[in-house]
Amino acid sequence: MAATPPSERALVDALDGYERSIEVGIGRRPGVARALVDRGREVVAFDVEVSEAVRDAATETRASAGGSLRVAAADVTTLAAADGDRSVRETLGLDAPEGGGFDAVYARNLPAELQRPTVALAELLDAACLFTTLGFEEPVVDVSRRSTESGTVMYVAR
Repeated sequence: MAATPPSERALVDALDGYERSIEVGIGRRPGVARALVDRGREVVAFDVEVSEAVRDAATETRASAGGSLRVAAADVTTLAAADGDRSVRETLGLDAPEGGGFDAVYARNLPAELQRPTVALAELLDAACLFTTLGFEEPVVDVSRRSTESGTVMYVAR
């Protein structure tokens, strides 16, 4: 198994305190979601097109004790314009969560054009919003910066 990249470890560590989170734009990289599930967390991950690798990861984590990973095809701009938490859950094909809504919305390598809708989604859900960028882009939303020992910069928008 390949070593976990420092930026991925930093994001997992930053998200460890949140029980239920949403990953925006999971792409073909289920590593952060899987690591959170391994820590007993619940994750809902979405992208405009869900890859087979991510679907397989969700299937594999169903046998995991503790956490869970669910995936859905969705667009963050559509979700950000939704009418409340219930509408977001319906768009993602989720039943009402036990014990409340989502604690955090996060993204890896979040491009500038998706930062505003990602923060809007977090605001809609009254959740924290954490992300990393593509590295060469600066955030286009108000953030505080957290630098990790590995040199990864984590952006916290709320």
